[in-house]
Parts: sequence; structure tokens; C-alpha cells
Amino acid sequence: MLPSKLTILAAGIATVFASTAARAVDNETANVEDRHAMYFAANGTMQKFTVNEAGHAMMMKNARALAAGTIIYRSGGKFYLLEDKKMANGKMMFADMQSWTSDRLSVGTR
Repeated sequence: MLPSKLTILAAGIATVFASTAARAVDNETANVEDRHAMYFAANGTMQKFTVNEAGHAMMMKNARALAAGTIIYRSGGKFYLLEDKKMANGKMMFADMQSWTSDRLSVGTR
């Protein structure tokens, strides 16, 4: 993945952690403040950093916002985005999230 695409992805990651669709109730819960970003490298490492004025301007010009309730998932060396959506049964996809994770989740709470 090109560095510019990874930068755009990192800018949107903040939205994921701020969403209330799914929050782990253990030490995995994190808060991301404004103008903080995360860079996900192809090897799965993550770097957190604070964005200055120039970085903020670049992010706002080039990045796209993630929908609230987005999950970022890594498998086979790739990162995937999964957005909550209404399923054929009328339920929202993440309403049944507890059935497809072994972690304890607090869904829809802050």
C-alpha cells in the first residue's frame, strides 16, 4: 500500500476508536484525541503520533472520514474496513458482534 494511502487510513482510524459501536471492556479500550493519528505498517506495527498544523491541513485535504461504527481488521498481512450495516434479517451487522468474537464487548455504550 502506498504511504499516502496509509496516511489517509491512519487519519481515519481516530474515528474508529471514538465510535460507540463496539468497545472492549478490558485493556484494549483506547481513546484517540483530536489531531492524533495512527500509522499501520504492512507488517502490522502501529505508530501513534500527533499531527501539527501542516499535517492537519494535509489530512483535511486528502483524507476521508470513516463512518461511525467502523471496524479495522487485519488478516493475511492486509488491513480491512468493516462498516456497520443493516442485514437481510433487518438487524444491524454489529448487533450480533458478540457472537463472532471471544472478547467481552460492551456494545453501544460509552
